[in-house]
Amino acid sequence: MSGPGEPPAGGAHPAVEAPPPPARGAPRRTIAVHRAVFAEAGLAEALDRVLGLVVQPGVEFGNRNVIAYRRERAQGLAAVLAEEPKLVFEAHSTDYQGAAPLSELVGDGFAILKVGPELTFVLREALYALDLIASDLLPDYGDRPLLRAMEALMLDRPGDWRRHYDGDAAERRLLRHYSLSDRIRYYWTAPEARAAVDRLVAALAGRRIPLPLIWQHLPGAAHFADRPLEPEEVLIWRLRRSLATYHDACRN
Repeated sequence: MSGPGEPPAGGAHPAVEAPPPPARGAPRRTIAVHRAVFAEAGLAEALDRVLGLVVQPGVEFGNRNVIAYRRERAQGLAAVLAEEPKLVFEAHSTDYQGAAPLSELVGDGFAILKVGPELTFVLREALYALDLIASDLLPDYGDRPLLRAMEALMLDRPGDWRRHYDGDAAERRLLRHYSLSDRIRYYWTAPEARAAVDRLVAALAGRRIPLPLIWQHLPGAAHFADRPLEPEEVLIWRLRRSLATYHDACRN
């Protein structure tokens, strides 16, 4: 069920300020309207199977910043669940919140956590780290060819990022690769991107990466050092490390 204050898909675009959570009257009205419409259509029993309402609990992220959850600002919204014991809230745009805010969200009844760009962001992060490792380790690999291939691709086809990134040429270049809204995610399936990733994976497959180089470009990944590398394992590990924060929040 869509609720009040739901922001655009994929997060806001520029640097953002904290959005106020809707007053408790707004979700009440949303629930009441849905019940009335479903009852009028003879589908009241179907609505009884609804488990969640999408709301904006005051969290958000832009291209450059993250607004963390402040539970004291959302207590009025959370109080609605005491009147609706069959419902939970789905918290929109919980990307990049981190362990403590996610745990507080779940504890306050926002039991469904929406995450998207954070996962593609950390996938890009791991790919770029491997690109740096290969550049430093292998003289014939080149100077960050994956990043260069993605830059050329995005400049050639700017439709998925141009309206979302502001600033001068240098800042737009930075955002193309490192924005929290992660518009680069729309380019990974392009043949040029797939070829660059395949070349990176082939270059590092089976290589032994020295521990200092892992520390330099992949902090927290020391267990991959000094043994034959499987680059795909690194990518999966990085995604799982991010997802673990959400799983842990939902278990606590």
